[in-house]
Amino acid sequence: MMHYRKAENVEQELSKNDLPFEDCMPKTQKDFLWMHVKGGTKVSNVISYAEAALNKGEYRTVVWSGSGGGVVKTISCAEILKRSHELYQVTRMGSTSVEEHWKPQMDGLEEIIVRREIPTLHILMSLDELDKSIAGLQRPNTSSDFWVDDAAPMQQQQQQQQQQHSEAGGSNQQSNKRPRSGRYQKNNTNKPQQHRQLPNDVDMTSGHG
Repeated sequence: MMHYRKAENVEQELSKNDLPFEDCMPKTQKDFLWMHVKGGTKVSNVISYAEAALNKGEYRTVVWSGSGGGVVKTISCAEILKRSHELYQVTRMGSTSVEEHWKPQMDGLEEIIVRREIPTLHILMSLDELDKSIAGLQRPNTSSDFWVDDAAPMQQQQQQQQQQHSEAGGSNQQSNKRPRSGRYQKNNTNKPQQHRQLPNDVDMTSGHG
């Protein structure tokens, strides 16, 4: 790619029909506010807008969506909004496609377009009570296990790798350990041992001074 320069990224524009909330989305699409969060979004501005819409009764449901650098801010927006309103929450993952455009810097070369999928995060929050049968439903003033369930297999794999590394390290230490030479032992046995008297205020039961 030394003869190309990166031009722009074109991200697929999602529609409300692409949201993964078929089982809990309001019947009319006008019944919810859809907030797109990006890496450069100012959280305080979008929070103020969403709070005003809920307080005025313009909407009963808010959906936060973010991808790439906007995922962390999407989570922050949802957590901040829950402080002022009791909301039912459903969190789900999705994906969107991005096209990377590379422009040639030499004659005779064509433009290169690289397409890839990036994860997206969608958080639905509703003032109205949602059906208990909805997968991943989080009731007001409760915690979610959405991230815990996803992180458990990864943590287990890391623990297994650490255990294997420790066992391998222990076997290497034993195999590399060399016996002391007889001459060295003989010299040590003939050398008188010197003992240093410790001060009275030193505690030998503690591992720290």
